[in-house]
Amino acid sequence: MRVVKGFLRLAVFALAALLMVALTASGCGKSAAPERSEEERVAEEAVRVAMRGDAVAFLQLVAPSFLERARAEMPDAEPETLGAVLLAGFSEEVPYAGAGDLFFEVSEEGDRAVVHVWGEFLDAEGNAVSLGQGDALRVALRREEGRWYVDLLDL
Repeated sequence: MRVVKGFLRLAVFALAALLMVALTASGCGKSAAPERSEEERVAEEAVRVAMRGDAVAFLQLVAPSFLERARAEMPDAEPETLGAVLLAGFSEEVPYAGAGDLFFEVSEEGDRAVVHVWGEFLDAEGNAVSLGQGDALRVALRREEGRWYVDLLDL
């Protein structure tokens, strides 16, 4: 009888441990981070690419219709050069060298959207700058071919 009680205790302990592991693995008790919209993701990527100065990556974020016109104006420009020219205009709106936690507010109307971005940034000297919602960066977007892109016609 003593062996059976010991075995039952062990079985109950093992089941409790398995249940705790299963609940932890499934995230029970935690609220999942809210899913961000495509507009927020594109705006954040544009801001971070601008801070890194990655001209080629920035080209991937620019509306295809605008890129077509820009390439017509600069037909011999290499992607790095074209990207640098386009990034220079956008970077005037993003005078920071880095960012921490960012917050977003999206206003969408049809195929156009404006995303306001605020939070913790770093200036060129590495000093923390807290940008409030009232001073948020403005990132204009345009939907083309079912995706959101940076709209450089609306800076």
